[in-house]
Amino acid sequence: MQIDCPHVTEIQLVPDGGSVCPACVAMNGTWVNLRQCLICGVVGCCDSSPNTHATRHFEATGHPVIRSIMPGEDWMWCNVDEVGFRQRQGSYVAIDEFFDAGMWFIAQRPVGSTVADLAPDEVTPEGFPLGEWVAAYRERGRRGELDEQDRAALEAIPGWTW
Repeated sequence: MQIDCPHVTEIQLVPDGGSVCPACVAMNGTWVNLRQCLICGVVGCCDSSPNTHATRHFEATGHPVIRSIMPGEDWMWCNVDEVGFRQRQGSYVAIDEFFDAGMWFIAQRPVGSTVADLAPDEVTPEGFPLGEWVAAYRERGRRGELDEQDRAALEAIPGWTW
């Protein structure tokens, strides 16, 4: 689904962000995750970190769009419109949080388990309906409602069938 955020037009090509929060390093602080401003390239720590340097950068500059620079994450966030999105096939699309959560929970299953081992009504200890998630995305795939990257991610799950 396309996003309604005019700030994506401000996104710039910025160099890779690195692996530290420079402001935290300067103050001997710690961080949890890193975010990079997609307007100027500044790296800051996330809002789960004690010093929230990425948000402080937004508040000081008004630069609206950041991205996660954590391994395996490809999402962006507009601080003004409060919308999460990612780039897919040349456009920006809203994040499907249910899809992302299911991919995370499926990756937590024991090594050697497959989707074939999954009960249709299986719920994780945290309460996530993993069996329903599998059924929902199988159906979406059959209806042609998945982009190529999401479809490939599902097909990489051991035992996945449509």
